[in-house]
Amino acid sequence: MHNIKNSRNDLWQKTSFSTCSYIKSLRDYRPLIVRRAIQSWAKVLELPFAEKIFLDDSSPNLNGIKLLQSSNQINRFDCVRYNTMSHPPHSNFGILISLNLCKSDYILHLDDDIQIVGTHQDCINILEHGLSILNEDKNIMGINLMHIDASAGGQWGPSKDYFGSDVFSHPIQYFGNSASLIRRELLQVVSLNEIFNWGKKQPANWEELVSTSDNTSSFLVAKVGTPFTVDNDAWLFKSTFRVSTLERYKYFLLKKLGLSTQASQFSKKIKEREYNSQL
Repeated sequence: MHNIKNSRNDLWQKTSFSTCSYIKSLRDYRPLIVRRAIQSWAKVLELPFAEKIFLDDSSPNLNGIKLLQSSNQINRFDCVRYNTMSHPPHSNFGILISLNLCKSDYILHLDDDIQIVGTHQDCINILEHGLSILNEDKNIMGINLMHIDASAGGQWGPSKDYFGSDVFSHPIQYFGNSASLIRRELLQVVSLNEIFNWGKKQPANWEELVSTSDNTSSFLVAKVGTPFTVDNDAWLFKSTFRVSTLERYKYFLLKKLGLSTQASQFSKKIKEREYNSQL
Protein backbone atom coordinates (compact mmCIF):
# COMPACT_ATOMS: atom_id res chain seq x y z
CA MET A 1 0.00 0.00 0.00
CA HIS A 2 2.86 2.36 0.86
CA ASN A 3 4.48 1.73 -2.54
CA ILE A 4 1.18 2.44 -4.34
CA LYS A 5 0.84 5.76 -2.51
CA ASN A 6 4.43 6.70 -3.35
CA SER A 7 3.82 5.78 -6.99
CA ARG A 8 0.78 8.08 -7.14
CA ASN A 9 2.68 10.92 -5.52
CA ASP A 10 5.44 10.46 -8.11
CA LEU A 11 2.86 10.86 -10.88
CA TRP A 12 1.56 14.13 -9.42
CA GLN A 13 5.09 15.43 -8.97
CA LYS A 14 5.68 14.79 -12.67
CA THR A 15 2.61 16.85 -13.57
CA SER A 16 1.98 20.58 -13.98
CA PHE A 17 -1.43 22.27 -13.90
CA SER A 18 -2.03 24.94 -16.51
CA THR A 19 -4.84 27.31 -17.44
CA CYS A 20 -5.22 30.42 -19.55
CA SER A 21 -7.94 33.08 -19.44
CA TYR A 22 -8.93 36.18 -21.39
CA ILE A 23 -11.64 38.35 -19.86
CA LYS A 24 -12.62 41.29 -22.08
CA SER A 25 -14.89 42.88 -19.48
CA LEU A 26 -15.93 42.12 -15.92
CA ARG A 27 -19.38 43.53 -16.63
CA ASP A 28 -20.72 40.93 -19.08
CA TYR A 29 -21.86 37.33 -18.57
CA ARG A 30 -18.68 35.40 -19.36
CA PRO A 31 -16.88 36.30 -16.09
CA LEU A 32 -19.72 34.61 -14.18
CA ILE A 33 -19.15 31.42 -16.21
CA VAL A 34 -15.38 31.50 -15.67
CA ARG A 35 -15.62 32.30 -11.94
CA ARG A 36 -18.03 29.41 -11.43
CA ALA A 37 -15.69 27.08 -13.31
CA ILE A 38 -12.55 28.12 -11.40
CA GLN A 39 -14.33 27.74 -8.07
CA SER A 40 -15.23 24.17 -9.06
CA TRP A 41 -11.49 23.39 -9.33
CA ALA A 42 -10.84 24.03 -5.62
CA LYS A 43 -10.25 20.39 -4.62
CA VAL A 44 -8.17 19.60 -7.72
CA LEU A 45 -5.91 22.58 -7.00
CA GLU A 46 -5.12 21.00 -3.62
CA LEU A 47 -3.49 18.01 -5.34
CA PRO A 48 0.32 17.86 -5.12
CA PHE A 49 1.17 19.09 -8.62
CA ALA A 50 4.75 20.06 -9.32
CA GLU A 51 3.45 23.53 -10.22
CA LYS A 52 0.18 25.33 -10.92
CA ILE A 53 0.19 28.08 -13.53
CA PHE A 54 -2.43 30.72 -14.40
CA LEU A 55 -1.92 32.92 -17.45
CA ASP A 56 -3.96 36.04 -18.05
CA ASP A 57 -3.74 36.36 -21.83
CA SER A 58 -3.59 40.15 -22.12
CA SER A 59 -7.00 40.87 -20.62
CA PRO A 60 -7.75 44.62 -20.46
CA ASN A 61 -7.12 46.04 -16.99
CA LEU A 62 -5.79 42.67 -15.73
CA ASN A 63 -9.37 41.38 -15.76
CA GLY A 64 -8.33 37.72 -15.81
CA ILE A 65 -6.18 38.11 -12.71
CA LYS A 66 -8.86 40.20 -10.99
CA LEU A 67 -11.42 37.49 -11.65
CA LEU A 68 -9.06 34.82 -10.32
CA GLN A 69 -8.62 36.87 -7.14
CA SER A 70 -12.38 37.31 -6.71
CA SER A 71 -12.84 33.53 -7.08
CA ASN A 72 -10.68 33.06 -3.94
CA GLN A 73 -8.38 30.64 -5.80
CA ILE A 74 -5.40 32.89 -6.57
CA ASN A 75 -3.34 31.66 -3.60
CA ARG A 76 -3.56 28.08 -4.89
CA PHE A 77 -1.40 28.95 -7.91
CA ASP A 78 2.39 28.97 -7.80
CA CYS A 79 2.66 31.23 -10.83
CA VAL A 80 0.21 33.92 -11.94
CA ARG A 81 1.48 35.52 -15.13
CA TYR A 82 0.20 38.32 -17.36
CA ASN A 83 0.99 37.89 -21.04
CA THR A 84 2.07 41.15 -22.69
CA MET A 85 3.08 39.58 -26.00
CA SER A 86 0.83 40.60 -28.88
CA HIS A 87 -0.20 37.64 -30.99
CA PRO A 88 -2.46 36.46 -33.80
CA PRO A 89 -6.18 36.26 -32.98
CA HIS A 90 -6.21 32.54 -32.19
CA SER A 91 -7.60 31.31 -28.90
CA ASN A 92 -5.00 28.54 -28.78
CA PHE A 93 -2.05 30.96 -28.72
CA GLY A 94 -2.47 31.95 -25.07
CA ILE A 95 -3.11 28.32 -24.17
CA LEU A 96 0.20 27.34 -25.79
CA ILE A 97 2.05 30.04 -23.87
CA SER A 98 0.65 28.70 -20.59
CA LEU A 99 1.59 25.14 -21.58
CA ASN A 100 5.11 26.20 -22.49
CA LEU A 101 5.56 27.80 -19.08
CA CYS A 102 5.25 24.32 -17.53
CA LYS A 103 8.38 22.34 -16.82
CA SER A 104 7.03 18.90 -15.88
CA ASP A 105 6.81 15.69 -17.93
CA TYR A 106 3.01 15.84 -18.05
CA ILE A 107 0.58 18.75 -18.10
CA LEU A 108 -3.06 18.92 -17.02
CA HIS A 109 -4.71 21.79 -18.89
CA LEU A 110 -8.21 23.16 -18.27
CA ASP A 111 -9.81 25.93 -20.30
CA ASP A 112 -11.15 28.68 -18.07
CA ASP A 113 -14.78 27.62 -18.60
CA ILE A 114 -14.36 23.92 -17.79
CA GLN A 115 -16.38 22.87 -14.74
CA ILE A 116 -15.57 19.88 -12.54
CA VAL A 117 -18.67 18.03 -11.32
CA GLY A 118 -19.32 14.83 -9.39
CA THR A 119 -17.23 13.58 -6.48
CA HIS A 120 -13.64 14.52 -5.80
CA GLN A 121 -12.69 10.85 -5.90
CA ASP A 122 -14.21 10.44 -9.38
CA CYS A 123 -11.99 13.28 -10.55
CA ILE A 124 -8.87 11.83 -8.93
CA ASN A 125 -9.62 8.40 -10.42
CA ILE A 126 -9.79 9.58 -14.02
CA LEU A 127 -6.75 11.84 -13.63
CA GLU A 128 -4.63 9.09 -12.10
CA HIS A 129 -5.85 6.65 -14.76
CA GLY A 130 -4.81 9.09 -17.49
CA LEU A 131 -1.46 9.85 -15.86
CA SER A 132 -0.76 6.12 -15.48
CA ILE A 133 -1.39 5.66 -19.21
CA LEU A 134 1.02 8.49 -20.07
CA ASN A 135 3.59 7.02 -17.70
CA GLU A 136 3.31 3.48 -19.03
CA ASP A 137 2.53 3.94 -22.73
CA LYS A 138 5.09 6.24 -24.36
CA ASN A 139 3.08 6.21 -27.59
CA ILE A 140 0.23 8.22 -26.06
CA MET A 141 0.83 11.96 -26.46
CA GLY A 142 -2.47 13.50 -25.40
CA ILE A 143 -5.72 12.57 -23.62
CA ASN A 144 -9.02 14.46 -23.85
CA LEU A 145 -10.69 14.15 -20.44
CA MET A 146 -14.12 15.25 -21.69
CA HIS A 147 -16.63 13.00 -23.38
CA ILE A 148 -17.95 14.53 -26.60
CA ASP A 149 -20.65 12.59 -28.39
CA ALA A 150 -20.95 12.30 -32.15
CA SER A 151 -23.83 14.78 -32.36
CA ALA A 152 -21.61 17.61 -31.10
CA GLY A 153 -18.54 17.53 -33.28
CA GLY A 154 -18.04 13.91 -34.30
CA GLN A 155 -14.41 14.48 -35.29
CA TRP A 156 -13.54 14.83 -31.59
CA GLY A 157 -15.57 11.79 -30.54
CA PRO A 158 -14.40 8.28 -29.54
CA SER A 159 -13.62 5.61 -32.11
CA LYS A 160 -11.47 2.48 -31.64
CA ASP A 161 -11.20 1.30 -28.00
CA TYR A 162 -7.89 1.67 -26.20
CA PHE A 163 -6.69 -1.63 -24.78
CA GLY A 164 -6.89 -2.07 -21.02
CA SER A 165 -9.21 0.90 -20.42
CA ASP A 166 -12.98 1.11 -20.08
CA VAL A 167 -12.78 4.92 -20.01
CA PHE A 168 -10.74 5.94 -23.07
CA SER A 169 -10.83 5.31 -26.81
CA HIS A 170 -8.78 6.63 -29.69
CA PRO A 171 -10.48 9.66 -31.31
CA ILE A 172 -12.10 9.76 -34.70
CA GLN A 173 -9.82 12.60 -35.79
CA TYR A 174 -8.77 15.07 -33.05
CA PHE A 175 -8.13 14.65 -29.33
CA GLY A 176 -9.32 18.05 -28.03
CA ASN A 177 -7.27 20.01 -25.46
CA SER A 178 -9.92 22.00 -23.55
CA ALA A 179 -9.66 19.54 -20.63
CA SER A 180 -6.64 17.40 -21.31
CA LEU A 181 -3.54 15.62 -20.15
CA ILE A 182 -0.58 15.89 -22.50
CA ARG A 183 2.97 14.68 -22.67
CA ARG A 184 5.37 17.62 -22.70
CA GLU A 185 6.90 16.43 -25.97
CA LEU A 186 3.63 17.22 -27.74
CA LEU A 187 4.57 20.92 -27.56
CA GLN A 188 7.43 20.19 -29.96
CA VAL A 189 5.21 18.67 -32.66
CA VAL A 190 3.75 22.06 -33.60
CA SER A 191 5.61 24.67 -31.62
CA LEU A 192 4.58 28.05 -30.26
CA ASN A 193 7.07 29.63 -32.66
CA GLU A 194 5.38 27.99 -35.66
CA ILE A 195 1.96 29.16 -34.50
CA PHE A 196 3.27 32.70 -34.06
CA ASN A 197 4.95 32.78 -37.48
CA TRP A 198 1.79 31.56 -39.22
CA GLY A 199 0.00 34.63 -37.90
CA LYS A 200 -3.54 35.00 -39.23
CA LYS A 201 -2.85 32.26 -41.78
CA GLN A 202 -2.69 29.48 -39.18
CA PRO A 203 -4.26 26.52 -41.04
CA ALA A 204 -6.10 25.01 -38.04
CA ASN A 205 -6.32 24.97 -34.24
CA TRP A 206 -3.30 23.52 -32.45
CA GLU A 207 -5.20 20.42 -31.29
CA GLU A 208 -6.06 19.65 -34.92
CA LEU A 209 -2.52 20.27 -36.15
CA VAL A 210 -0.98 17.83 -33.66
CA SER A 211 -3.63 15.10 -33.95
CA THR A 212 -4.72 14.40 -37.50
CA SER A 213 -6.79 11.49 -38.74
CA ASP A 214 -3.53 9.82 -39.83
CA ASN A 215 -2.20 9.74 -36.27
CA THR A 216 -5.11 9.02 -33.92
CA SER A 217 -3.33 6.06 -32.30
CA SER A 218 -1.24 8.50 -30.23
CA PHE A 219 -4.29 10.21 -28.69
CA LEU A 220 -7.22 9.28 -26.47
CA VAL A 221 -10.67 10.66 -25.71
CA ALA A 222 -13.20 9.71 -23.04
CA LYS A 223 -15.91 7.32 -24.24
CA VAL A 224 -18.00 7.67 -21.06
CA GLY A 225 -19.20 10.61 -18.97
CA THR A 226 -16.49 12.29 -16.87
CA PRO A 227 -16.30 14.98 -14.14
CA PHE A 228 -15.06 17.49 -16.74
CA THR A 229 -17.81 19.40 -18.50
CA VAL A 230 -18.83 22.76 -19.95
CA ASP A 231 -21.96 24.63 -18.92
CA ASN A 232 -24.41 25.23 -21.76
CA ASP A 233 -24.05 28.98 -21.21
CA ALA A 234 -20.36 28.79 -22.13
CA TRP A 235 -21.10 27.72 -25.69
CA LEU A 236 -23.01 30.93 -26.31
CA PHE A 237 -20.19 33.08 -24.95
CA LYS A 238 -17.26 31.18 -26.46
CA SER A 239 -14.96 33.66 -28.20
CA THR A 240 -14.44 31.40 -31.22
CA PHE A 241 -18.16 30.75 -31.84
CA ARG A 242 -20.32 33.01 -34.00
CA VAL A 243 -23.43 33.41 -31.87
CA SER A 244 -25.70 36.35 -32.60
CA THR A 245 -27.27 38.64 -30.01
CA LEU A 246 -30.68 37.36 -31.09
CA GLU A 247 -29.62 33.74 -30.43
CA ARG A 248 -28.33 34.64 -26.97
CA TYR A 249 -31.56 36.52 -26.21
CA LYS A 250 -33.63 33.49 -27.27
CA TYR A 251 -31.53 31.15 -25.10
CA PHE A 252 -31.88 33.26 -21.95
CA LEU A 253 -35.58 33.81 -22.61
CA LEU A 254 -36.10 30.02 -22.69
CA LYS A 255 -34.22 29.72 -19.39
CA LYS A 256 -36.20 32.57 -17.82
CA LEU A 257 -39.44 30.89 -18.82
CA GLY A 258 -38.32 27.70 -17.09
CA LEU A 259 -37.90 25.83 -20.37
CA SER A 260 -34.48 24.44 -19.45
CA THR A 261 -34.75 21.39 -21.73
CA GLN A 262 -35.52 23.55 -24.76
CA ALA A 263 -32.70 25.95 -23.81
CA SER A 264 -30.27 23.04 -23.57
CA GLN A 265 -31.40 21.68 -26.96
CA PHE A 266 -31.03 25.14 -28.50
CA SER A 267 -27.50 25.45 -27.11
CA LYS A 268 -26.65 21.96 -28.40
CA LYS A 269 -27.75 22.92 -31.92
CA ILE A 270 -25.49 25.99 -31.84
CA LYS A 271 -22.57 23.89 -30.60
CA GLU A 272 -23.15 21.33 -33.36
CA ARG A 273 -23.42 24.06 -35.99
CA GLU A 274 -20.19 25.74 -34.91
CA TYR A 275 -18.21 22.50 -34.71
CA ASN A 276 -19.43 21.40 -38.12
CA SER A 277 -18.59 24.78 -39.65
CA GLN A 278 -14.94 24.08 -38.83
CA LEU A 279 -14.87 20.90 -40.93
